[in-house]
Amino acid sequence: MLNSTLDPLSQIHAALWEMLEADPEWCDMVPPGNRIKFSGQSVSPRKDQQASPADRPEVQIRAAAVVPYLNIDSNNTKITARFEIQIATGEQGFDASLFPVLWETIRALHNYRDYLRQLTWQGQTDSFVKRVQATPGTVGVGQGDADRGMLWWSVLWGCEVDIYVPASLMIRSVE
Repeated sequence: MLNSTLDPLSQIHAALWEMLEADPEWCDMVPPGNRIKFSGQSVSPRKDQQASPADRPEVQIRAAAVVPYLNIDSNNTKITARFEIQIATGEQGFDASLFPVLWETIRALHNYRDYLRQLTWQGQTDSFVKRVQATPGTVGVGQGDADRGMLWWSVLWGCEVDIYVPASLMIRSVE
């Protein structure tokens, strides 16, 4: 399980990657260099616009939206965060490119709700993740940033998470 000292948003992003990379079939389909991670010290983890066939399929997990509800009640702050898993295939054949990678991604993330609900932060005994919901995936050609304007299939699948953190952990002591 992940380091509970990481902030909750970083933990969720890392947990989704951890689930994918724990699945050997998914790893066989998506080589390490094609797993575009927006984490760590890499200034620009994506490959340039002229990606070669070896650069596909490409998978990214991106932060898509964050809505903080500060002091949603007297005891908590709520944050709704949406992450998107983006798959760019490099080919136009559904059965030769998109569906196999999409299927293995869904299989690898099958237990994502249970997995994310185990995450804790700052010594909390209960998980900060209170609601996890899949959002519709858009499959298409020419989805701008997902496929960088190339004529190949890409899919965007979302995961929306409600994070609840005790207000007492959000307030820094002022000295």
